[in-house]
Amino acid sequence: MNITLSPQSFSNYENNYKKNPSFTSNYQVLNKRRPYCTYFFREDLQWGNFVRYLNLRFKDADKVNIYNAACSDGTESYTLIMSLIKHLGKEKAKKFFPIKGFDLNQRQVNTAKSGEIPLLPGIYYLCDLFSIKFHTLFNDKKFLNYVTLKNGKKGVKFKDDLKSLVEFRQANIFDEIAKKKKNEENCVFFCRNMWMYLKEDEQEKLAKMLSEVCGHNSIVVLGNYDLSAAHAHSLLLKNGFEETYIDNVYEKMV
Repeated sequence: MNITLSPQSFSNYENNYKKNPSFTSNYQVLNKRRPYCTYFFREDLQWGNFVRYLNLRFKDADKVNIYNAACSDGTESYTLIMSLIKHLGKEKAKKFFPIKGFDLNQRQVNTAKSGEIPLLPGIYYLCDLFSIKFHTLFNDKKFLNYVTLKNGKKGVKFKDDLKSLVEFRQANIFDEIAKKKKNEENCVFFCRNMWMYLKEDEQEKLAKMLSEVCGHNSIVVLGNYDLSAAHAHSLLLKNGFEETYIDNVYEKMV
């Protein structure tokens, strides 16, 4: 089932981008009812394999710091928390918490902090380049262990014990990274599906800053749109990162 995105589609974005690589779009990829393109268990990251990779990669680390840039309404951070607990168990997952999420939009940060995530009735969005596919969210009983349903399945509210595992605040990614100490070991930066909103010189700046702040045994995670509509892939490789066997995951071995 295909649905036209409004007010502009990703295809329009790509056409503009091909004509002018410096093109920066501030369009909303979904309609006004849900203007931010994000959803639980977004399929451009293999969540189960990714968590197992984290477990192996950081098996000798006592603490792993995870930063979720452009965290939007919190769905990505909550997805990662649920995935870590599901595949590793609560005890092994402890060293990855709390996740630190930040976003420019204060309203989205407030939503993330509240743990009350609005959804369309009984469904959630899976979004690819040209269409929105509908899938049932509430057939996963494990998901229901972490939330209560609101307004007859029009939204979910995460339970307090899960909300305590992530800290959300309003921040600019450049300012946030600038505060980090150089060469931080055992850190993970989620910078997913956000690079296309940056100008070309900003993309270069971000990749360089990530390289400077990430020390031994550190990871940067991208999304599909960072590869198709931005230069994130080539910029990370240029700045000392390498691809891993997990799609969209880049590591820095120093």
